[in-house]
Order: sequence, then C-alpha cells, then structure tokens
Amino acid sequence: MTDGQKLRAVLFDLDGTLIDSSQIWREVDEEFFARRNMPVPEGYQQNIAHLGFRECAAFTVRNYLPKEEESAIIAEWHEMSLSKYRAKDGSRYFKPGAVSFVQKLKNAGYFLCVATASSPDFFLPVLRSGGIEGLFDAFATVEDAGKNKSFPDIFLLAAERLGVQPEECAVFEDNLAALRAAKSAGMFTAAVFDGQEISVEEALKRESALFVRSFESFDDSKFF
Repeated sequence: MTDGQKLRAVLFDLDGTLIDSSQIWREVDEEFFARRNMPVPEGYQQNIAHLGFRECAAFTVRNYLPKEEESAIIAEWHEMSLSKYRAKDGSRYFKPGAVSFVQKLKNAGYFLCVATASSPDFFLPVLRSGGIEGLFDAFATVEDAGKNKSFPDIFLLAAERLGVQPEECAVFEDNLAALRAAKSAGMFTAAVFDGQEISVEEALKRESALFVRSFESFDDSKFF
C-alpha cells in the first residue's frame, strides 16, 4: 500500500485462500480410489496438482485405470467434490482465522467480494456453511469475466460490482499469476500461503505487498 492509499474493499479468492481445498481433494482422491479397492497411488496428488479436470482424468486413465472412460471419471469427480462443498460440516474446510478476519473486515465497513474460478453451486454452499455468505456484497467468477485469473478482468469486474475504484481494493490470493494480474490493475495484493514450495513462496512475497502465512497471526494493521 502506498502512503495515502485508502482501501474500501477486499476481494477474496476461495480455494487455497479462504478454504483449504487441498483437504477436499485429498478426501475425494481417497474415496475415489477406495471405490476401486485401491489406495491413492504414491505421488498422485503431486503429479496432478497443476492439471485441469480433463488432464487429470487422462493421466489417471493412462496410468491407473485404462479400462475406464475419462468423461465418466470427470462426472464422478464433479459429484464427489460438489458433495464436499455442500456438506453441512463444510465450515471445517476454512483456514484457521479466515472466517474471523472476514467478519472483522465487514464490521469495519469494508465492501467484500469473492473473486473465484469456481462456480456458485460450489462456492455458495461452503460460504453458507461457514456462516459468511451474507457478509459478501458481490461475487465474481472467471466465467462472468470471460477470462481466467491470469488477466485482471475478474478483479476489475469485482471492483465494478462493488462500486469502488481498483486502487481502493485489496486482493487476497494464493495464486501467483492471479496476484500479478491484480497488481497490474493497481490493486493492493496480499499473498496467502497454501503449502507452496519455497521458490513459489518467495515469488509470492516479491510480488505482493503483504504475505499471509496464517489468518490467525498476520499483521492486519493495514486494514484497521
């Protein structure tokens, strides 16, 4: 934040930022392979971490389930992951201190928005289970914006929906490309730790004005 910069709004990513989605996907992987009487293959999560649904399915069929159809696996993953986001105890997926921080921001008068690559049928139920769905003034998705988070469009759309200027927004994100995009829009950037390897963590620190290792312990004095 530059001297004199006045923040009025805070934009949050969901997966990897407010919630520990890696936990969700660990559970999905365990249940998926258990249905086939198999353990999760060694190194499986690391091998698919950077892949999209279709690439993950292709990798899984090619290496472990050659008799299965990729489209059927994708549909199964969608059903399984959706059940996690919609679970009544979905609040357990929130990162420690995340809910309290959102509540504190709202009480302080900030406008709040979730800016996510997810879809409403995923993000609304988990926000509801955490008791914070109603605290957000707007939601923006990459589908709404028409471009992925490597571009600033979603963040600019969020600012527009909140009725604020880009330079009045802070963005909390765990993704390096997304943080760079938000920064290019003139927004204050806060990188959130999500188990990234050291090289990525260092890059996040360089690209952001604030690094959040934990919502419970980071210095939030810039906001209050």
